Amino acid sequence: MKSSMNLFSALSLALLATACTTDAKKSVDTAPSSAVKSAEIAKVSDTGDAATAVQLSSISARVTAIDLATRTVTLVGPEGKELVVEAGEKVRNLDQVQVGDKVTVDYYEGLLAQINAPGAPSNEVSMMDAAVRAAKGERPGGGVASSVTATVTIMFIDNLRHVVQIKGPTGHTTVLQVKRPEFREMLRNLKVGDTVNLTYFEAVAVSVRPASN
Repeated sequence: MKSSMNLFSALSLALLATACTTDAKKSVDTAPSSAVKSAEIAKVSDTGDAATAVQLSSISARVTAIDLATRTVTLVGPEGKELVVEAGEKVRNLDQVQVGDKVTVDYYEGLLAQINAPGAPSNEVSMMDAAVRAAKGERPGGGVASSVTATVTIMFIDNLRHVVQIKGPTGHTTVLQVKRPEFREMLRNLKVGDTVNLTYFEAVAVSVRPASN
């Protein structure tokens, strides 16, 4: 189970900020940028009390190993970089994938931030799983998405430097320098003592298609 510490580290992956007091650890060992196609969607609500940033990356790679017991698939990208994908239990028909298959892996990383109304209760760190499943008998075209949500308290804000200190439900604090303009806009609506729901989510979707060459 992911903790609030993992959530803070995930902020960097969601392109929100660079953490000053935690080590950011990437959940997916991505291939070099020349082998990865990425697209981003980011926006802030009309009232400025919520912001989101999502990045979708896609890479075509060849399957070099499959472990059905651990549900892990080892891939090698076009530049020789290895990537290990873990397929969740709700990804069906993993046995349809064979060594030598060329697959396309799409993985999502993103962050949703929502300012709580005054007096709203704080939430414990929670985790949700959701799946987009392939029809029975088809090649796997679905993925498992997991998200971690925690309510954090604003301890300090510097809008000139775009710096904020937050405290999680376990009492851990971290200082973030906000990079994304959408979250900077939201930051202007915050004050010390406010609580914010942060949801970090990631997904890996595996689709198998005939090799292009």
